Amino acid sequence: MIVRSVACLKKRLIARKFSRSTKDTWDHVLRNSHGASLKGLTESRRDVVRTILNNTEVSHDHMTPELKLFLLTENCPLYREPFLDKDGDRRLDSLTRTTFQDPFWSIYWPGGQVLGRFILDERERIFGRRGAKGGALRILDLGAGCGAAAIAAKSIGPWQVVANDINEVACVAIAMNAMLNDVDIEVSWENLLKRPPEDLYDMIFVGDLLYDEEITNILITWLENAHARGARIYLGDPGRHGLTENLKKRLRLLRRYSLPENVKRENHGYDTATVWEFAAGTK
Repeated sequence: MIVRSVACLKKRLIARKFSRSTKDTWDHVLRNSHGASLKGLTESRRDVVRTILNNTEVSHDHMTPELKLFLLTENCPLYREPFLDKDGDRRLDSLTRTTFQDPFWSIYWPGGQVLGRFILDERERIFGRRGAKGGALRILDLGAGCGAAAIAAKSIGPWQVVANDINEVACVAIAMNAMLNDVDIEVSWENLLKRPPEDLYDMIFVGDLLYDEEITNILITWLENAHARGARIYLGDPGRHGLTENLKKRLRLLRRYSLPENVKRENHGYDTATVWEFAAGTK
């Protein structure tokens, strides 16, 4: 029991040392942030923010190093930490377990990385045209995860950018990442796929959302409606199960990227990821 207590104490000390620089960074962000809605969201969920700060690091080690993101990386103590020990006892407090129960938002997935890279590299190609009514573009990052595509788009121009994810913890992380990069975006956790798109979007980004055929079938119908309403739609994907032949009939390949080694390690079996443009019924 003593040995186990010492081991636990050592882990807590390592975690505390690890999280200190992340918290210092966040304190600086809060002092200098001017995004009232984003700051309000993080202030209303201080418990989640604190848990994210305790267990992630600010990372540039991805395909868009221009962006700083709070991510669960190999350097983080929680990265390999099981939720239960070998005797079935809980190792983590309830808030940490809840926050990181399904932490897809804490990983920068390969489809999202290549989409972010494409946005930053092909800005003139993507954003050359103004919005449908001659004003600023209205942009949606659907299934935003960590919010990288939305942040990349907003960093380029004065667009109206909405990052949407149905997971409220993800939305807190998106707000944190947007503030970290000094951009002001809207954050929404409404399930937009439950009904045809009601808002007019000039552009929609979908990064690594094709995780199974069920979501893909729902997504195809929704994207067809959005496309018919004038949206240009870009998808990033490494070749997941949801990239069905039915969907491929509606896609035009724009660019394929080789993935860096650290991304390959986190995504066994994927060496490349592709950016596609959705064009309903082109084949």
